[in-house]
Amino acid sequence: MIAEAPFLFSIAALSASLAGLAGLVAALRRGTEMRGQDLYRLQQIVEFCFANILIALIVVPLAAYFGAIEPAVRIVAGLALVYDTLTIVLLRRRQRRVGLVRSRGWYVGATALNLLLIITAVTALLTGAVAPLEAMLIVLLARPMFAFVLVLQSFDRP
Repeated sequence: MIAEAPFLFSIAALSASLAGLAGLVAALRRGTEMRGQDLYRLQQIVEFCFANILIALIVVPLAAYFGAIEPAVRIVAGLALVYDTLTIVLLRRRQRRVGLVRSRGWYVGATALNLLLIITAVTALLTGAVAPLEAMLIVLLARPMFAFVLVLQSFDRP
């Protein structure tokens, strides 16, 4: 087992907890009418969390396969960059379909998180170092948290 496994398992567990919390919010809102924006965000949270779980956990078998952490870090960082690109494209399409109104705060937060993700993933990809990979996983965890805050804020609005 690699030394980084406890951190990776913690990220996966936190992501699973966030996905469960999104499901709980959706269940509690069943009695009221859910707006498309809320459904979009809750679905986004669950998708982010499931991807985070896979991204964090795949490091362990890859490191075992290669017998070293460095190639696993590089592969996972590359996968995270591909995932981020696909996510941006798919979420933009879904936003248009739902008619989601994006605020300045949303743009600032989403842009900052995507830039941090790109920086940490590219650094991990180029260096093969664990620290930027761990930073990348924390940024990936921040994405559903940011979406969750937006859902909670929307509950205050009529």
